[in-house]
Amino acid sequence: MEPRSELVNANGARLWTVLQGRGRPMVLCHGGPGGYDYLGPIAAMVDDVCLVLRYDQRGSGRSEAIPPYTVDVFVEDLESLRTHFGLANWVVGGHSWGAGLALAYATRYPQHTHALVYLSGTGIDPRWHEEYQANRLACLSEAERQEFEDLTRRLDASTDDEGIGMQARRRHLSRRTDVFDAASVGDLPTFEEHPTSDEVNRLVGADWDAYMQRPAFRKSVCSLTMPALLLHGDADPRPAHFAQALADSLTCADFGLIPRAGHYPWIEQPTLVRAALSRFLAGPA
Repeated sequence: MEPRSELVNANGARLWTVLQGRGRPMVLCHGGPGGYDYLGPIAAMVDDVCLVLRYDQRGSGRSEAIPPYTVDVFVEDLESLRTHFGLANWVVGGHSWGAGLALAYATRYPQHTHALVYLSGTGIDPRWHEEYQANRLACLSEAERQEFEDLTRRLDASTDDEGIGMQARRRHLSRRTDVFDAASVGDLPTFEEHPTSDEVNRLVGADWDAYMQRPAFRKSVCSLTMPALLLHGDADPRPAHFAQALADSLTCADFGLIPRAGHYPWIEQPTLVRAALSRFLAGPA
């Protein structure tokens, strides 16, 4: 099936969706929070064996900005999309924050989750933030580190107009740490075509930190029995060992470290990522 976009009424908000391919149903959740879909290259790697659904999460991109912005609401948005498209179950996948959303969905709706694909996620230990911040700074030159830290301090006291420029420069510096090869920075998603939302990023990000600490959620994670594939670039400043620890806590999980790749491993190592996904998705239906 050629890609077909549709605005879907899902859980009280109109969400932009695109469906492509054929075969086993699969949904891909983009990162952020507050970003929008950039996972077309992943969909293209698997749409010969999967019917792939991508979408913009509520509050940004081409989807409606209707609060509340919480993990629970985002999980129910996903479930509403599943029922809209009449799917009994599906492979639930995500990248970065989207990997966490996919995991949260799998714990809430294991009966509808055939398998889990977890790309460049950060595990369920909030301590990843501190290591990530240190690793990100270590990827920059001394002058860039000083500029990044200065921008971070100044942003709190900036006006709206000043903040936009400083935020853009800070984001540019951060993007440089997300690749193994600096020449790949230009291949990263730019998020310039559609709106992104700092509000969604702040609210859902804070809620996700609290969500990970819920005893019921952590217990549900350890109870998952569906097959899971966790992939992580070895040059990603988000520490791989937190994703590895998550894989170790799952009953039926494979963890793969992608060499010479950053936070978007399919950009720098497309052949390795495609092969890993193909092997995983070729498993029992």
